[in-house]
Amino acid sequence: MVDSNHSPNNEDEIKAQARDNTSNHLNNSNLELLKLQLQEEQLKNQQLTSTLLATQQKLSQLETEFEQRLETQLNQKVFELELCYDLSRQIGSTLNYEDLFRSMLKHLHTVVPCDVTGGILLEPKICELFLNANRPLSTTAQLEIQQRLLESMVKVNGLDLLNLPLCLHNLNNQIQSSSQLKIQQIGSHFFVPIIANSPEEKQIIGLLFVGTEKAKQFTEEHIRILYKIANQASTYVQQLQMLLEGEKNRLENNRIRQALAREKELHELKTRIVRTISHEYRTPLTIISLAVDLLHSQDGKLNQEQKEACFRKIRMATEHMTNLVDDVLLVNQVESEEVVFTPSKINLVQLCQELVNKFLVISPQKHEILFDYQGEQNNIYLDENIVKQILKNLLSNAMKYSPEGGVINLNVKCSLERVVFQVRDRGIGIPPEDRSSLFECFHRAANVGTLPGTGLGLAIVKKYVEIHQGDICFESELNVGTTFTITLPITEPNS
Repeated sequence: MVDSNHSPNNEDEIKAQARDNTSNHLNNSNLELLKLQLQEEQLKNQQLTSTLLATQQKLSQLETEFEQRLETQLNQKVFELELCYDLSRQIGSTLNYEDLFRSMLKHLHTVVPCDVTGGILLEPKICELFLNANRPLSTTAQLEIQQRLLESMVKVNGLDLLNLPLCLHNLNNQIQSSSQLKIQQIGSHFFVPIIANSPEEKQIIGLLFVGTEKAKQFTEEHIRILYKIANQASTYVQQLQMLLEGEKNRLENNRIRQALAREKELHELKTRIVRTISHEYRTPLTIISLAVDLLHSQDGKLNQEQKEACFRKIRMATEHMTNLVDDVLLVNQVESEEVVFTPSKINLVQLCQELVNKFLVISPQKHEILFDYQGEQNNIYLDENIVKQILKNLLSNAMKYSPEGGVINLNVKCSLERVVFQVRDRGIGIPPEDRSSLFECFHRAANVGTLPGTGLGLAIVKKYVEIHQGDICFESELNVGTTFTITLPITEPNS
C-alpha cells in the first residue's frame, strides 16, 4: 500500500533534482561557451601581439632605412660642399681657362669612375678644347672625343664651328710613359652643358665630357655630380670672363695712358729740341756770319793769319752745329727705340786708345788723358757703337768741364763677365741740387755758366747703358772733379 503522505515530496525532489540537473547542464554549457570565448580572445590577442610586433619591426626597419638614407644624403651634401670648396680654393685666383679646366677635370676623375674627362668652351673668336686622361690617348680616340664634343656642341648650341679656330689643351699632369697601353676607343660617355645665365637669355657656352674605354653604365649619382660640377663651371667661367675682360680693359687703359704720356713726352722733347736748336744755333751762326762778312769786306786788308783765324772760327762753329744735330738725332733714335743692340767681338784696348788719341788731337786746351787697362783678355763681345758713344760723351764732358786743363783718367777693368769703365776729371764738379736730374734731356747744371752744351750728352749715355743692360753711377765734388763709373755685361755670342 502506498503512503499517500510521501508522494508530493518525492515529486518535489524529483523536480528539484531535475532542475539541478538542468542547471548543472546549463552551467556546463555556459562554462564550455566561456572557455571557447576565452580561447578566441586569447587567439585575437596573440594575433594583435604578432601584428604589433611586426609593425614595430617594420617601423624600426623604416627608421633605420630613413636614418641611413638621411646619413647618405648628408654625406653626399657634405661631399658636394667639400668638392665645391676645394674647386673654389684651387681655381678662385686663376686667370686662365687652362688652369680652370685642369682643376675641374682632375676632380671629375676622383668622383666619377672614368678613363677620360674633357671639356669644350666657346670663346668669341676661338673654340677651346680640354682633355685629361689617366692613360695616353691614341690618335683615333682623341679624334673621336674631339668629333663628339664638336658635334654635341653644334647640336645644343646651333652654331657653325667649322670656321672657328680650335685650340687643343692636353692637361695630363703626369708624364706618361710610352710603355703604357693607350686608350684606343671610347666605349661609354655622356655630356652635360655649361650654361651661362646672361640677363637676356640662358646660353650654352660649353660642355663637360666623361668617358670610359669599355662600355659601362653610369649611375644617376654620377650624372648628378657632373651636373653639379657643370653648374660650378658655369659660375667660374663667367667670373673668369669678367676678370679677363676687366684685365683686358685695364691693360688697354694703361696702354692708352702710356701712349698719351709717351706722346706728351715726345711733344715736350720736340719742343725742347726746337728751342735748344734755335738757341744753340744762334751763337755759331752769328760767328759764321761775322767771319764771312769780315772775310768779304776786309779781304784785301787781312793777312794770312787773320784769315786762318776766321776760317778756324767758321770751322769750330760748324762743328758745334754738326755735333748738336748728331746729338739730337741720337736722342730721337734712342727715344724712338730705333737703336738695335748688336754685340760683336772687339779689341777693347785698341778702341779706347784710338778715342783717347782723337780727343788729344782735337782738344784746344792742354788736357792730359791717362788710359789704364786691367784684364787678361782684349777681344770681348760688346756693342762697339754703344761703347764708342758712351766713352765719347764722357770724355767730351770731362774735357769741357775742366776748362783750365788738367788730368783726365780713363780706367778700364775687364773680367770674364763684365767690363767696368771709369772716367775721372778734375773739373768744376756737379752741384748737389742738380744730381737727381743729371740724366734728363736738356738738363744742365747751374754752375756751367757760359760753357757750350745742349744737356743731351749724359741723357744719351744713360740710354745707351740701359740698352746694353748695364749700370751707371757717379761721384762728384764741387771744384774737385767728377768720376763716372759704367758697368757693362760681356755678351756671349749665343746670348
